[in-house]
Amino acid sequence: MDEATDEQYTSPFSPGYGKQPLVFGGHEREIVELTDVFDSLDFGENHSVLLSGLRGAGKTSMLSLLQNAAADRGWLVISEDASRGLMKRVMNSTIPTLIGGLESSTKARLTGFNLWKFGANWEYEDRAREAVPQLRNDLVALSAARDGRGILITIDEVSSGKVRLRELSEFAVQVSHALNDGANIMIVFAGIKVDIDELIKQEHTTFLRRSRDLDFRRLSPSETRRVLAETSELGGRRIEPAALELLVSISQGYPYLVQLAGDYAWRNNQTARIITLPDAKVALDRAIRAVQSRVISKVYLDLSDQDREFLAAMAVDEGRTRTADIRDRMQVSDQYVQIYRRRLIDSGYVQPDGHGYVRFSLPYLDRYIRTVVGITPDPEDDVPDEWAHYPAPEL
Repeated sequence: MDEATDEQYTSPFSPGYGKQPLVFGGHEREIVELTDVFDSLDFGENHSVLLSGLRGAGKTSMLSLLQNAAADRGWLVISEDASRGLMKRVMNSTIPTLIGGLESSTKARLTGFNLWKFGANWEYEDRAREAVPQLRNDLVALSAARDGRGILITIDEVSSGKVRLRELSEFAVQVSHALNDGANIMIVFAGIKVDIDELIKQEHTTFLRRSRDLDFRRLSPSETRRVLAETSELGGRRIEPAALELLVSISQGYPYLVQLAGDYAWRNNQTARIITLPDAKVALDRAIRAVQSRVISKVYLDLSDQDREFLAAMAVDEGRTRTADIRDRMQVSDQYVQIYRRRLIDSGYVQPDGHGYVRFSLPYLDRYIRTVVGITPDPEDDVPDEWAHYPAPEL
């Protein structure tokens, strides 16, 4: 039996919104290649990056990782979301704040660009207004005044609303001009895939169509196990094998749920050196209920009536579903089914699973829908996926 200590171990898991996890699951090669740019300024394909995928799959955490890595290497970091007023916030607040933190020698060089005014002791006073101030000029000047050191721009929560897309498009155009003028910039957009796709369809965002894509989905069982075990070890504890296997099954490779389940198990007994099966069983109930309340229910409310009908037709099956069965249950045409199939795949809630089949990709969404609609599923009748050996546990 594990001995308790006088020490209370602080949880190393990070279930909070946008927090960078101690152990990042997946995308190891991409992380190395992107962060290498901050040292080398050898951008290659990495001037613009598009992060897409499920809510809670790690996109915002990835932005945080990149922001920290860039700042550690002396880059300027502009971190924003895509809400209304993006351009004004960056030009009238974010950039002046960054300038205020620069060395006096850099500010002295900035005066040569006639874009900003400085007072005594090189304190930022105001923008020396052009007829029409341009973000591109600000970015080029900042890059040049700092001997070409880079600027990382991250834009989270990309939305496909018309007003926000128009603003994002204008912002992206300014950044593309700054890149053409020689500024060392990496810009990263993050959002649901359908929204990212709408952004790159805009008339003036051609350069984004050549961006590097990173798709955030579920982790594999082995990656999930590694993240849980290594995170716990970094906190000074280990997870016994039976508890680890239950936590893998609970989390289903969903990065937010990996952190949440690990955190609940950790906090059940913070003075023990080992996380045990009873600790993991406490996480079972708490983590699944929390993710259903915080994520799944909100996802369901965001769906259109047609999306819900499609997913309800899928939820009849336990496991994967034949597209032809969805068509028959909905009593619609093949073309109609294909439209909503593609929409839901691009949103990250559904994934292809062999020719003519689909499967839920957001864990516990199927169970939530069955509860709401009152469906008793039929058993799966075909090939399982890699998570078949780790079925989501019942509450």
